[in-house]
Amino acid sequence: MLGLSLYALAADPPPFHPVSIPHSGLVDGSSSTALISALASSGVVAIKGIPGYAALRSDILAATPACAATPAAAAHTFPDGTTRRTLATHSLPGAGRVQPLASAEGECAAFERAAAPFRALVAAATNLFAERLSSSLRARAPLLVAEDGTEFNSLHDVSTAGEHLEHFHAYTRATPSSHGPASPPTIDLHTDQGIFIAFTPALMVSATGEPDAAADAGRFEVGLADGSRAEAHFDPDSLVFLLGDGIHQVLPKDAAPRLRAAPHALSAPPTGAGGARAWYGRMVLPPKEAVIPASLSENRKTFGTLRAIMAGTIFCWNRCMNTTEDRGVWYGVSDEICAEQGKQLQCTDVRGHIYNSSYDRHGDPRARDYNPNCVAPGAPHVNSDFPTLPGYPTDPEVCNQEAWDAFSATDGFEFSTALGPRGKLMWNVVEGEGGPAIESKMAYNGLFGYTSWGLRNNALGAGKNGMQGAWVAMALPGDDYTLTGDTQPEPRAASSCGLNLSLPGSILPYQIDEVHSRFRFWKGSGQPDSAANQGRHGEPIPTVPDTLYNKSIHATGCFSSMSFTASVLGEEAITIDGSDNVIWAANVENAYVESHGRSNRGIVVIEWRTGATEFRDYPPPPLPAPPPPAPPAAPPSSGGGGLSAAAIGGIVGGVVGGLAVGLLAYYCGLKAGWFATAGDKTAAKGASYQPRQGTEQRM
Repeated sequence: MLGLSLYALAADPPPFHPVSIPHSGLVDGSSSTALISALASSGVVAIKGIPGYAALRSDILAATPACAATPAAAAHTFPDGTTRRTLATHSLPGAGRVQPLASAEGECAAFERAAAPFRALVAAATNLFAERLSSSLRARAPLLVAEDGTEFNSLHDVSTAGEHLEHFHAYTRATPSSHGPASPPTIDLHTDQGIFIAFTPALMVSATGEPDAAADAGRFEVGLADGSRAEAHFDPDSLVFLLGDGIHQVLPKDAAPRLRAAPHALSAPPTGAGGARAWYGRMVLPPKEAVIPASLSENRKTFGTLRAIMAGTIFCWNRCMNTTEDRGVWYGVSDEICAEQGKQLQCTDVRGHIYNSSYDRHGDPRARDYNPNCVAPGAPHVNSDFPTLPGYPTDPEVCNQEAWDAFSATDGFEFSTALGPRGKLMWNVVEGEGGPAIESKMAYNGLFGYTSWGLRNNALGAGKNGMQGAWVAMALPGDDYTLTGDTQPEPRAASSCGLNLSLPGSILPYQIDEVHSRFRFWKGSGQPDSAANQGRHGEPIPTVPDTLYNKSIHATGCFSSMSFTASVLGEEAITIDGSDNVIWAANVENAYVESHGRSNRGIVVIEWRTGATEFRDYPPPPLPAPPPPAPPAAPPSSGGGGLSAAAIGGIVGGVVGGLAVGLLAYYCGLKAGWFATAGDKTAAKGASYQPRQGTEQRM
């Protein structure tokens, strides 16, 4: 079931009818309240009664398929067999802003005659929409500033000075096929990355060029604020305005009310021989000369510069990623490569779930490991948390302090140190197989996802505070690590990827990659030769000798421990006669060898022969607090409920971080003239694993 789109799982919901506003109400401002309310709740509004619009819409859309069939149009075929031919142009600010579309001769003559008045009418309506929206918003000015000091004080200023991308589309699909809720969409749910788009409801055109208003024009879905999606029904003679994620990059966070970018999807209908589905859209971008605000970028780049340098990328894992090779990792995918496979280029997690840019890369447990991939149409957008270990979270009445003290007792060990608030490392210096060695035991208060300690990479510039490039010993609760269920000789369900917990666990040495911290890039004796474990350029990951011995794992429904003896971790010798910067980490939630989180990792300097320690990341456990003194008289209030400097800094950092993410989303992933990113925010609960808790393994 996880492999199905929510589109395929949903029963027919009630149709979505956008708020419809008369053009006269937009002109005199009487519909301003309805306008702003609709854009805050759904992000969609329809304008009806625009003088002359209905006839011009019918004329231009009827003429679009014939002109789009000429070499003037660009073609793209979707995995469902739908072909879209596009006549693309743009309008620029200032004199001569309307740019020509195609040749005014032959098949495009009628199209060009109809295009000029139609584009002028839509431009005027777009200007009026931006003006009325600006007057209905409360936002501090200026919104943007150009390099020469020109200020754009309102959304209307931004829209007027910005570039407007214009597309006329003709969709054809000769093979009859259902486009109801059980079939995958032609274009799955996404959010446009412009500020907003004005578009016409689609019109079916016959092989003879006659408009057929009664014919089925396909299924246009809108993602609603509650996470559901519904088929949108538009008045054919309305002009629809739909907000994109770019609205959040132009308006400050404190603008009121908060507007909503509207996710949407399309299922094109079968058109038969010679017929086509015609559509027009006009997307508004910010002025290319406007400087990206300091809160969004450290460098004084303009929107135009950023847009130029981000072509050929996809917005993935809250940044722009090159789809061919990114930061030394070879992905080798593109729109063209995916199309040849009958798939679509998407940013997905390890289970094939499509990325959602609303997740904070560091603060949201769903924002894990995402990469550019070719995926079949209808891939899920659920972006749920990873399935957790059974028994998570643990029962505090069973897994209490007394039980932990007994489990982590240091009997038999000369030295021990705390590892953060939940862990403990114990050791002896012993005479090992080839000389002095460290006999160790790491105990952790939590379920067994993994436990690990190792030697920090002290090289200058080592990433992740010395984690990248470090040698570690890691205990895993299973084997046969894979990213997706279908990479195994005998496929497992996608919900079973990660570690196969029906297999025995292991304790092995690994070297964390010097650039990428994800487990699939690590070098170690435990990496299987599978598609899930390839180097940054697709090469098999080299293995290293297992330098650990006297190994054992003990896992219960509350706690876990790993024990081993070693003088060398992989290729890095332990400084037994001196001290080492020891890094450690644990995961108590899942079996994906995923992030440990901020509270389950740290650094401690250990002098092995004396037991002396110095904490670099976490202080030692606090001593019992003395009885509190009598409280002093309360100081005079300075305003009540004020935030500390640290709290204010955290809020500012969060706001800046969110804006920066949105800005990158705006300009990377330029495809066929439109900007788009996955936008379904529905969450689904994942299935649970069945790990081997309550067992002890000797190796």
